[in-house]
Amino acid sequence: MTPDAVDRLRAEAARDDYASMARLARALYGTGLGPREVLRECYGVAFPDEVFAIAEGGLWRLRLLALFTNQPWQLAVPPGRGGPAAEPDGLIDTELRLLAGDLDLMPLVRVPAADPGREDRIVCYRLSELRAGRSTVFRLFESSAAESALACGISLLEVLHAEHTASVRRLEKELRSPSNWGAGSVDDDEVDRAYASLERVEALQRRVSERLAEGQGDAGG
Repeated sequence: MTPDAVDRLRAEAARDDYASMARLARALYGTGLGPREVLRECYGVAFPDEVFAIAEGGLWRLRLLALFTNQPWQLAVPPGRGGPAAEPDGLIDTELRLLAGDLDLMPLVRVPAADPGREDRIVCYRLSELRAGRSTVFRLFESSAAESALACGISLLEVLHAEHTASVRRLEKELRSPSNWGAGSVDDDEVDRAYASLERVEALQRRVSERLAEGQGDAGG
């Protein structure tokens, strides 16, 4: 693709139009850029290393307590690994609603509620924070207005670690409970799976720390 063609795609791209962002990302990959450079070109900010560690680990293969948004994640997956997806998934409506309320928000994941009757939460970056070199994340309930987002951690991986730690403790408590029997009860396998998910988050955190120690990445994790 010619530089002029890439420039046209860049001019057409808009965050509230996933298809246009995916087209731009594919074109940028075609020029030889990697995921880190592609996201910087698409959003005008440097993303923390945790984004690329998670994307490299496989957004769905990781089996975490998180549903990943379309942007920025799909754009962080190069064509050689099947990305960016041509069409957005079901989280697009939430992404667009929050974007319409606050252009600074970058929704990242939906974290399922731990208890029935409670609402899922959305965890986001702010572009202004990324621009300042910070990976601070913000949380709000899925149906809440964008302006209700409050800071909840120094990085996405920190928040995911806290969520998985709480999940392990909750399941262990239920496993030991005298009332844990019958339909819907917790068994050892469920606790083991929760521990495995927590260990995957910790492995991602170690990967980010190692890259930072080697001077290969930006903070986050």
